[in-house]
Amino acid sequence: MSTCTALIIPANPAEPARVETIDAGLQSLQTLVGGNIEAVSAQDWHFYLNEEGKILGLAPNRRACELVLEETGGLFDIYCGDVVALGETDDGGEGNVPERLIETAQQLFGLQQPTA
Repeated sequence: MSTCTALIIPANPAEPARVETIDAGLQSLQTLVGGNIEAVSAQDWHFYLNEEGKILGLAPNRRACELVLEETGGLFDIYCGDVVALGETDDGGEGNVPERLIETAQQLFGLQQPTA
């Protein structure tokens, strides 16, 4: 098990996006996205979402799409359902979400601040 700082972006725009410390194990990630996970990679970060999100008719995650477009300059899919973004370690493992991604998310759509 690895504990990481993650950026969690719910598909429902009424639910705030947030940064929190999570267990980045498979079972925890599946719970956060509500099913089997699919990974989408970009540079030094990646995110997970429900691999059957479109089939199940989950809501499009407009904020995740906006973040990908801003960070990569392109959007190659529509992402449906809740998204969990993480960083990568040098050996390819799960790592803390990059600070710049958090800053971009804050600028684009704001984040719920962690409570002490």
